[in-house]
Amino acid sequence: MVKSLAILGFIAAAGGAGFILAITDTVIDGEVMAADLHKQLASKGITEVTCDKRIPIEHHGAVFQCTVAAGDGSTARIEYTMNRASHLTAKLLASTGPTREEPQVPASSDPWAN
Repeated sequence: MVKSLAILGFIAAAGGAGFILAITDTVIDGEVMAADLHKQLASKGITEVTCDKRIPIEHHGAVFQCTVAAGDGSTARIEYTMNRASHLTAKLLASTGPTREEPQVPASSDPWAN
């Protein structure tokens, strides 16, 4: 009898834990997503990426916004959509032009150096 009660108690506890996990929201930390995106975009001149603080993941994926800044001072607000396979698509929401000029490299008088 005691063994049967222990088994039923274990099943009830496992079911309760499963229910709690089922109703708990799944979220991505925005700083982690920003760091990952910065690593991907650094080769394109992006110097800073900031994303929403909490990115909720639903059954279809996630939709979130990030602001990216480039070395020339330009910025962009981008809405990312991540599907269930973690594939990202981006939609530009707003952007600003460059605020700093890129330094011009003077042309060399040596024809072989250009």
